[in-house]
Amino acid sequence: MTTWSSTTLVRIVDGYDREMGDSNAPLDSRFGRYLAQRLDDLWDDDRTDPKAFLTWAWHVSTPPIMSPGYVRIRPDLGAVRLTQSQEDGRLLVVIETPVQHGQLAPSVRPPYTVRDWETDRYSYSFDGPSALQDPADESKPALLLFATLRLPADGWTLHQPAGKWPVEELLIDDAKQAVAVAVAGINAVAGPMVAKLVGAEGGHW
Repeated sequence: MTTWSSTTLVRIVDGYDREMGDSNAPLDSRFGRYLAQRLDDLWDDDRTDPKAFLTWAWHVSTPPIMSPGYVRIRPDLGAVRLTQSQEDGRLLVVIETPVQHGQLAPSVRPPYTVRDWETDRYSYSFDGPSALQDPADESKPALLLFATLRLPADGWTLHQPAGKWPVEELLIDDAKQAVAVAVAGINAVAGPMVAKLVGAEGGHW
């Protein structure tokens, strides 16, 4: 399993997915159960559309639908979503992340004392950053900043889904191949950009 790093924003946990299957069969998949349950959410025309199919599969593979997800999002990030532009239908990556005051240049930090995002006391990450939460002390003022990074995914070579799946295993295989493309693309393109905004490599922008 890929470990978290400053540029690793998402990762696939395939071993856990198989372990949590019902039958212990080689192709059994928890992700597959969620896909089959939500197949009616995918319009017939979208079943052969690589962008629409990927957007649907990604939505199923991540919280809040799957929790923990088949695709895991780095704990210190808020969300990593895929959507399609209403303007021209292009695939978009949307990354939402808390921004702590220390990531800002001193000249643009809050001009008064306010509380910031805090490490979630009940969240534990053994190989990377911990999740952030609202300050526990609500009796003091807080200024909580959130950044949304939106990127076009124009250079991705998307997986072509079959559109019809006589057995569930073929649907699972299409969905897994589709989200694998997205995981690789997000980490390669968005990972370095997020690393310059937040965390140890944050650029005090």
